[in-house]
Amino acid sequence: MLTIIIPTLGERKQEFNRLLSSLETQTMPALELIIVSQNHHELVSEWLTPITISYRHIRLQEKGLSKARNAALPYVNGDLVTFSDDDCWYPNHAVATVHKYLKNDSDGCCFQIFDPEMNETYKNYPKKPSSTVNGRMLFRKSSIELFFKTEAIASLRFHESFGLGSHYPSGEENLFLQQFTTGKKRLAYYPETIVYHLKPTRQSRLSEKQLISKGPLFKTMYNTPIGLLLLTALFIKKAGSIKQPVNSYTKAVKAMLSFSEQPERGTK
Repeated sequence: MLTIIIPTLGERKQEFNRLLSSLETQTMPALELIIVSQNHHELVSEWLTPITISYRHIRLQEKGLSKARNAALPYVNGDLVTFSDDDCWYPNHAVATVHKYLKNDSDGCCFQIFDPEMNETYKNYPKKPSSTVNGRMLFRKSSIELFFKTEAIASLRFHESFGLGSHYPSGEENLFLQQFTTGKKRLAYYPETIVYHLKPTRQSRLSEKQLISKGPLFKTMYNTPIGLLLLTALFIKKAGSIKQPVNSYTKAVKAMLSFSEQPERGTK
């Protein structure tokens, strides 16, 4: 059975209903949902009333994507698990595809995100499958394209300082995957569409706050010297698309140097 963890603020009824409808029409209905509402709890409860899929509704009084996912993980009943957004949706073969590929000896697998409106993939994906995803390729993975065997991530948790709604609004999946691969777990890749999501506009791809968060992220993943090198390389590469690259870079370096690992890392 596949467990799908879905955090929501309860602010996007149309998108949420689209997601639920896509899950109710799966060709292989071996799934359960864990909905974590972080606002508008009663409204979310109303949205869930008509569905026939087995689900658990967790009402969380704190906000933060990583907090919501961590709150849901202890309640997973499925032997497979994934992390959904409330504005994505799935092709009707998604669950069957995941079951098909996670029968092999990999501990997790990733696929492709597709934008049906633009009729193109969410990013540039490799055309060939790979039995192992590692190195820089891990930085290009989004949470919604990742699927794991539950036993392979039983001891892992998301770093609650990172992710939407937290102090640093991105990078949570990078840190999670680092824990995963450091534990000698194997992530495979298959060039098939597994989930639908609209592509962000060029203007909305990287906010200044997201750029600044790269400093603490690289420091957490590696160390300050290596993190500084990676941060510098990132800003050189992205300089042409950043409004104030020098100012943002300075802020990112300051955030890196001041960041401490004292806050809860979100590990079990």
